[in-house]
Amino acid sequence: MSDKIKGGELLLRCLQQEKVKHIHAITDGTYMSMLEPLERLQEELGIRLLVPRHEAAAAHLCDGYARVSGEPAVVMACAGPGAANLISGLLCTQAEGSPLVAITTTRRSEIGDSYPQQAAMQVGDQHGTFKAAVKWSGKVDHWHRIPDMVRHAFRMATTGCPGVAHLLIPQDVLDGLGDPDAVEIQAPQAYRFSAQLKQKANDEAIQQAAKMLVDANLAMAYAGNGCVRAFAQAELSELVEYLSMPVLKTGHGMSAFPCGHELALNAGNLGGMVCRLESDVVLVIGSRLGELSAFGREPAWSDSAKTKMIQIDSEPANIGLNRPADIGLVGDAKAVLAQLIEAVKGLTAKREKHPRMDEFKGYQAQARDNLDAHIAQYQDPLCVGTVYAECNRFYGNDAIAVVDGGNTSWWSVSCHQVKEGAIAMGTPNYGHLGAGLPHAMGAKLAAPERPVYCVTGDSAFGFNIQELETAVREDLPVVILVMVDGAWGMEKTAQKRTWGREAPWFGVFNAPEIRYDKVCEAMGGHGEFVTTAAEIRPALERSIAVNRVSVIHCVIDPDSNVWPPGIEMWNALRSGNFEGLI
Repeated sequence: MSDKIKGGELLLRCLQQEKVKHIHAITDGTYMSMLEPLERLQEELGIRLLVPRHEAAAAHLCDGYARVSGEPAVVMACAGPGAANLISGLLCTQAEGSPLVAITTTRRSEIGDSYPQQAAMQVGDQHGTFKAAVKWSGKVDHWHRIPDMVRHAFRMATTGCPGVAHLLIPQDVLDGLGDPDAVEIQAPQAYRFSAQLKQKANDEAIQQAAKMLVDANLAMAYAGNGCVRAFAQAELSELVEYLSMPVLKTGHGMSAFPCGHELALNAGNLGGMVCRLESDVVLVIGSRLGELSAFGREPAWSDSAKTKMIQIDSEPANIGLNRPADIGLVGDAKAVLAQLIEAVKGLTAKREKHPRMDEFKGYQAQARDNLDAHIAQYQDPLCVGTVYAECNRFYGNDAIAVVDGGNTSWWSVSCHQVKEGAIAMGTPNYGHLGAGLPHAMGAKLAAPERPVYCVTGDSAFGFNIQELETAVREDLPVVILVMVDGAWGMEKTAQKRTWGREAPWFGVFNAPEIRYDKVCEAMGGHGEFVTTAAEIRPALERSIAVNRVSVIHCVIDPDSNVWPPGIEMWNALRSGNFEGLI
């Protein structure tokens, strides 16, 4: 008979089988039976503990890691306050559709979360609280159930539309002893469908969809998070280039197709709007058509009787969710697009450029020229668009870009040019401020060979500024460009729109003279201070050269950030009133 092991070691061996490389956690005494074997067996397990400064930041870091690696990440939190801190990060990760397994502890079962009325310290209804915030929440009640519950957590995090699975484990279960031969630890491919193969769609539906695309007068593609998550960029490019289909993207789909491609249209300017309204077939790839897509409805989209929709999604419940789908293709975007390519090639030869594309691109070029002229006025002082323009020129196709903040994010919609092979990420679904720095750290952890930068607002940056120390300690050399206008920009915009004036009493202005570059230096990183356009590139070059986390403090003209480009579209999407825009 094998020597008995504690539940903490059994948990680690389950995570090892899932090929987990990092555990992100601030651990307390409830985790000692896991920490001891983690130290003793570290070389064998190949798992490293990364300790953040705040649990919510750890969840964001895992989100960034999962988006770049394509693999589920693991975060842990201790009983009581640690678990409470974690929740806001999990809410964001769940909304953004990233696979994450969150493990929390509670005190021993006799006084644990099932008995909050007894007033034991750091005890509350974790299971009930987390259940409302994640895709699935479960509790381990016995040592022998650890492998099964870990499997189910990973199964739930990765199946269908990915999300957060939460596992609650009492301290006495982690401390308990058991015979490892009495349980089975299975490899992912033995129990997780998504670990075995990429799900294909129904063949008959594929043939119907291919014929609809081929017969269309003007078919367009609309790429979302599911396209990016499936790493289906090559398949999307092959299909749209074969059929000469224009491509629009959601905020989550920015990495799905390069902005500079001859078939790429910006969904928010006139070229994209006209294309969307006049297409008779739209192929939606991995998007629910949420609020920032105007729910796929009029007047931002044409009537469903005029424009047929083919929808690809890994989650059946998303098909036809906000707009009726004529054909639903349930499956992995990469696999389904490959099926469509094969079917389309069997029906038609490669298509020439659509006669309307020059018109659409002309509208887009005019909008770009107007924007460039506007940005050119802000060389000294700067506007956010000036910084994006320089980042577009500086960074290559291997870069990973993170966007964070309110008005800063809206500038990115018009100004940020995602190149072929590059990755862009933010929180367009949840609009979560402060995720930028930990997102960038997670991306760097997943792809250490790639340059990673984040453009964030000064208010957003304040949420997780403490993680600069974590980036120094863990040697994660990301570049953070902080847009400093000294205010909560989107709130100031709302005040001017609603009242015609600012309201300083509302606390919309940040404390003056904060030097974010100096804060980074105080934590062991590198700092740069920029006030003119000519200073941006040298600051980027120096930040890359020092090879440690860097903050570039960019002084932004406050007036330039009150009405960023696209804010009218934001207001229309939020209110549902598109009068004057369409």
